[in-house]
This record gives sequence, C-alpha cells and structure tokens, in this order.
Amino acid sequence: MEINEPVMSSKIKIYGPPIDKAVTALQKLAEELPNIQNGNIASGIIPSGETLMGDFDFVFHWLKKPNEKQLRKLINRIDEALKNLNCRYTITTTGGSTYPYRL
Repeated sequence: MEINEPVMSSKIKIYGPPIDKAVTALQKLAEELPNIQNGNIASGIIPSGETLMGDFDFVFHWLKKPNEKQLRKLINRIDEALKNLNCRYTITTTGGSTYPYRL
C-alpha cells in the first residue's frame, strides 16, 4: 500500500496512568484500523500511528478529511481499546490549518 501525505491528524492526549499501556493499546489499534470496514475508517486512515513527545501522546493520520461518522467510529474504537486501563484522553483532529476540526 502506498502511503501518501496525511491531510488531517487525530491527536490523542492521554491522562493516566498507565500512559505506557495506553500508548501500546493505541499502537495495536492503529495496526488493526485498516481492516475495519464498518464506518469506512479503512478508506481514509493510514495503517499506522505514531507516538509523540510533547503536547500529545499519539496521533492517527488521515489520507482524506474524515466525516463525522468516521471520527465517531475512531472515538468508539479508542474508547474500546482504553476501557480497561482507567485512563482518560482527549482527541483533537486538525488538518490544513491549525484549527481543530469540529463536528
């Protein structure tokens, strides 16, 4: 699969502990997302994520601007991946500009 430049990114800030376990769970989720067809996440998300240092802990990259259904599907998948870790998170999706994407 050819990876193009992402047009948008969904950045995750984890409030833990356990931050390390949460990042591991998000990495696993990122690997699984291309195989998820329900909600069409697979058609727009790059099949990997990356760990960040700084304001955010993890990022999912999009090949095209996600619609509301795709964003909500990603949020549901993140909720599922982190539910047993007792941590909280915020998600900020941005694209071409520095302004957050609003539903």
